[in-house]
Amino acid sequence: MAHFTCNFISYVLNRAVDVDVIIPGVTSTEAGEPGVTHKPRWKYPVLYLLHGYCNDYSTWERYTSIERYAEERRIAVVTFSAENNMYMKLQDVKKENPIEGLMEPDYEKFLMEELPDFVTSMFPISEKPSDTYIAGLSMGGFGALSNGFRYPDRFRAVGAFSPLTTQLRKNYRENPEVPAYLEKYEPLLLIQKAMKRGEMPDLYYCYGTEDFLYDMQDWFKEKLEENEVKCTIEVLPDYGHEWAFWDREVKAFLDWIPRTDPYYKEAPIRRI
Repeated sequence: MAHFTCNFISYVLNRAVDVDVIIPGVTSTEAGEPGVTHKPRWKYPVLYLLHGYCNDYSTWERYTSIERYAEERRIAVVTFSAENNMYMKLQDVKKENPIEGLMEPDYEKFLMEELPDFVTSMFPISEKPSDTYIAGLSMGGFGALSNGFRYPDRFRAVGAFSPLTTQLRKNYRENPEVPAYLEKYEPLLLIQKAMKRGEMPDLYYCYGTEDFLYDMQDWFKEKLEENEVKCTIEVLPDYGHEWAFWDREVKAFLDWIPRTDPYYKEAPIRRI
């Protein structure tokens, strides 16, 4: 497995950023084969994997076996740090209390424009929406939902693991009106809009029964069913908001995602 930690100047965030890129490569069993080469035969499908609150770009790799899962399935994985900023354009949600002269970072634009621009230019990663997936846990699950369904034509599938499912902390069960400045990011509204346009990535949604966000997750599950959203939902007993669950579910997500790339057609999973 080729594992790159990259630091570059972001033209969106106006600062240096760290990004990790996992690229399937030559394995130890393949190293002795005749004609072995590092040149990929095709560009790799890619999963943009978003971290949770208080985490950073490296956390997925330190707390799960994502590198092995990606190598086995021959898919690239990209992670980056969004601090605790919800993968949003912060100016959109701080209009009611602006700080004059302070530039708010636009993590939505970085994720949706600059990051794909960087990784598809620098690495053998496919630009095709049919080869592109987005997923995340907790805060990152919210980021995957909000960005995945605001730009549904850019992703083949979306994965949300124990996500924050709404920005509305109170009375979400009473169907409150969503403030205009939040509408752009509210997952359920975005899913409804994508359904109306007929542009729906496949959705994988999961949480554990011991999650401290269980009531909010259960509400969201009810809303998905009420709106007849076609999706895969996994509710696992005895799991909380924890890495044991997310390690299990990111593997399940990688096995679940619809793929049409030549690596998958050759062998869905390879031994390493």
